[in-house]
Amino acid sequence: MSVYIIRPKSTLIGRSLKLASRKFTPESRPAQVAEVVNFWREDPVHQEIEQWLEDAQNETSQVSKHPDYSGITGASIVEMTEQEAERMHREVPNALILPDQPIELIQPQQRNRDTKDQLTKDELWHLDAIALNIARQNGFTGTGKNITIAVLDTGIDSTHPELQGKVTESYTFNDRSKQIQLTTSQDTDGHGTHVAGLICGQQVGVAPETKLLDGVLIPRGTGNLSNFVMWLDWLALRVDVNIANISAGLPTYADEMSDVIDTLLAVGILPVCAVGNNGRNNTRTPANCRSSISVGATNFNSKVAGFSGSGRISVNNHSYDVPYLVAPGEGVYSSVQGGGYEAWDGTSMATPIVSGIAALILEKYSKQIPVLDLIDGLLTSCKDLGHDKERQGKGLIQVTAAL
Repeated sequence: MSVYIIRPKSTLIGRSLKLASRKFTPESRPAQVAEVVNFWREDPVHQEIEQWLEDAQNETSQVSKHPDYSGITGASIVEMTEQEAERMHREVPNALILPDQPIELIQPQQRNRDTKDQLTKDELWHLDAIALNIARQNGFTGTGKNITIAVLDTGIDSTHPELQGKVTESYTFNDRSKQIQLTTSQDTDGHGTHVAGLICGQQVGVAPETKLLDGVLIPRGTGNLSNFVMWLDWLALRVDVNIANISAGLPTYADEMSDVIDTLLAVGILPVCAVGNNGRNNTRTPANCRSSISVGATNFNSKVAGFSGSGRISVNNHSYDVPYLVAPGEGVYSSVQGGGYEAWDGTSMATPIVSGIAALILEKYSKQIPVLDLIDGLLTSCKDLGHDKERQGKGLIQVTAAL
C-alpha cells in the first residue's frame, strides 16, 4: 500500500473565491471555510473522485482514506495499491493522483555553534535592518498582541527564556491514527526554536507578544507532503491562527500545490514560506506557490545572500518570480534549544521576521484588514536593494513603511 494525494487536476478556485473580502478575524473564519468547502462539493471532478473512493472502499480493503478535517484543500489522502491507483487513473482521468513525497527542513547553510548567553546591540542587527528599532525609538508600540502564528517546523523548546509563556499548544502527527494530536512542547531538531525566537522572542523577536501554535510538521527534519496537506486542512479549523510560518519544502509540485495554498489564503490564513537555500534558479514548494509570501535572505550589508533561493515559476500558464521579498537571514542570532543564542544562515531565519511584521500589521488593524490588503502592505513596505527583481523581489521588508 502506498499513500496518494488525490484532488481535481485543474480548478478555478483561485479565481472563483474572491479574496478581496477575506479577513483574519475569528468571526469570519467559519463562513470563509464553508464557502471553500462548498466550492469543492459543487465541483464535478471532486464529486467524481469522492464517489469513486466511496465505491472502492466498499468493494475492497485495498483503498482507505485518512481522516478529513475541514476539507478546504479539496484533497483526499488515500492509501491504496499501485494497481488501484492505476485503475483510478483510467476511470477518473481528471483526477490528479500524486504519490506522496517527503517534505524536508530547509536546512540552514551554516550553524555557528558559538553559543552566547547574552547578545550585544550589534548582534541584534536584524532589528535595525528592518527599521524596527528606529520605529520603536520614534514611539511605535506594536507587539503582535492577540495574534497567533502557527509554526510548522521541527517543534519548539518553550522553556527557553525568550519563549516562556508564548507557545499556546503543541501538536504532532500520529502515524498510527493518521491524526494530528496534542503533544508536549519539545524541539526534535533545534530549528523550530530558532525560528520561534525571531517571531516573538523577548529580545530577538519582531513581535514579542505574538502567541505561537507549535505544529511538528517535520520531526527531526523530515515529514510527508500528505501530512502537510492535512495540517492545512486542520489549521482552517483553528480560528485563533492568523499566519502559518513554514520552513520546509520539496523541489517539485509547485503547479500541483498552488491551488492548495490558494485555499489556505481563502479561509484567512497567511502562508509565509522560506524560498530555499540553494541559490539562483532553485526554489522550494510551497514557497514557490503563487499565494505564498515567499521570503529570501539578506546579510548584514543589506545584500541578498548568495545561498538565497530564487527563480521564475510557471503555474497554469502564469509566470511569476520568487521570492516576493527578502529579510535578514545570514548571521542572524536567535534562541537555540536548551538556552542561549546562535547565529544561523538561511531563508528560514528571514521567514519568521516577515511573519512577525505581518503580525504587527494585523495587530494594528485588529485583524480587520482584508487578506489582499495585508499582502499589499507587506510588498509595498520594502526597500529596493539594487538587486535584480528576480533575486530581491520587492526588496528588504521595512517596519516603518508597513505601519
